Amino acid sequence: MKNRRVILDTNLWISFLISKRQKELDVLLESGAVTLIFSQELLEEFLEVSERAKFKRFFKKSDIKTLLTQIETFGELIRVESKINECRDPKDNFLLSLSVDGKADFLVTGDSDLLVLGKIEKTKIVSWAEFISKE
Repeated sequence: MKNRRVILDTNLWISFLISKRQKELDVLLESGAVTLIFSQELLEEFLEVSERAKFKRFFKKSDIKTLLTQIETFGELIRVESKINECRDPKDNFLLSLSVDGKADFLVTGDSDLLVLGKIEKTKIVSWAEFISKE
C-alpha cells in the first residue's frame, strides 16, 4: 500500500476520541500507509477543542495523550508559509495552506465548508468514509 500524506481535520480527531474508533486509524498508521501531516496551528486547535466542556465527558486525558503520541510518532510537522483564502469559512483556510505546503495527498474532514471544495491544488478533500474506501 502506497504511503499517503494525510491531514486529519480536528473534527476527525475529536470523532475518533468520542466514538472510540481509533483502531481504524491505528491500522493505517502502523501499516505505514499514512504519514500524518500537521502544523502547530492544527495541533493547537485540536488541544483547544478537546478541552471544551461539551467534549470532556466523552474521553479521558489519557486518550488525548495517545493521539498526541500517534501524531508525534507517525506525523510530520510542517511550517506553513502559504496564505490560501479559498474556503467560505475563513477559519479553515489554514488547513488549505497546510495542504499545499505539506504536499498532502488528502485532507480528511467532516466539514462541509472544506468538502465542497473537493480539491486544493493536488490535495483531495474527502470525508473519512471516502478516504477509507480509497485505501
